[in-house]
Amino acid sequence: MRIELVEDPDLIRAMGYAPDAARTRGVLHLSDIYKDLMCDLQPARFSRDPFQMNSRVEAGILFESILEQALAAKFATVRPGEIVSPEGVHMSPDGVNAHLLAGEEYKTTWMSSRAGVTDEYGMPLEKFLHWFVQMKGYAYGLDIRRFLLRVFFVNGNYSKNRADPEGSPCFKTWDIEFTSSEIEENWAMLMNHARSKGLLR
Repeated sequence: MRIELVEDPDLIRAMGYAPDAARTRGVLHLSDIYKDLMCDLQPARFSRDPFQMNSRVEAGILFESILEQALAAKFATVRPGEIVSPEGVHMSPDGVNAHLLAGEEYKTTWMSSRAGVTDEYGMPLEKFLHWFVQMKGYAYGLDIRRFLLRVFFVNGNYSKNRADPEGSPCFKTWDIEFTSSEIEENWAMLMNHARSKGLLR
């Protein structure tokens, strides 16, 4: 018997992404802007080091692939492909749910599910702020206000109580409706940041 471990990062990158959803190289993407912004806002958590594939990223891509198929079957959700803002910023939203008239964003995280994603006032928790900046950017590009945030919490709420349903991996969905002013202000913040850093003229 012959056995060999085969690593195929190209396959991992391709899973869950339709050919028409491929990102254009050499252009400014929304992710370039909000990741740079988060490096300034939360430098202890975010780095400007080049993207590196790792097991957590691979797990996230696999989850997106499975979820995308289920949502396509239930809601006819589709990836809209790459969209471009008037400023020339490229965006690749995870999905558009025509049945619910909403955008779709999929996340896999090792952070705890214990506190949800917002505080008691409905504001994003600091550790999830980048998700909301991203979704509002996509909402601007798609010209919609509603988003479904679907999150797979790999370790649940980290409870050691076996009877706790969230003590093991759990999946949660939040139905979010942004105001027009929230979307506009978020976009202005992103564009101002991009111009201040020379990412956008």
